[in-house]
Amino acid sequence: MLTSDDVTRQRFTAVKFREGYDQDQVDDLLDRVVATLRALETGTPTAHPLTAQDVRAVRFQATKFREGYDQDQVDDFLDRVAQTLNDGPGVTPPPPPPTGTPGIVSTGGSWWSRLLGR
Repeated sequence: MLTSDDVTRQRFTAVKFREGYDQDQVDDLLDRVVATLRALETGTPTAHPLTAQDVRAVRFQATKFREGYDQDQVDDFLDRVAQTLNDGPGVTPPPPPPTGTPGIVSTGGSWWSRLLGR
């Protein structure tokens, strides 16, 4: 599973004399992916979250004689992004807060029942 930090650190090979994907379009999509994953990781809402279907449906403008991102690398990475959005991010939720205050003994019952643990 990918995290928002994994997406932020992702780099693609730049190609110049063969077809690639428009770098600005790919970067814009990855910004939205990061926002969506961060929202899922922290449990905070985001204005326009992406779904796996959104990622699979995106089409980038091709570049040929100007620098673009390697298409195969981008496609492979976006497959991983879509899978993460399908399955949910690999984030372990924090444990629930303790029910009582640590170090304080309950005052319910008699001292005898507390001593015997009843």
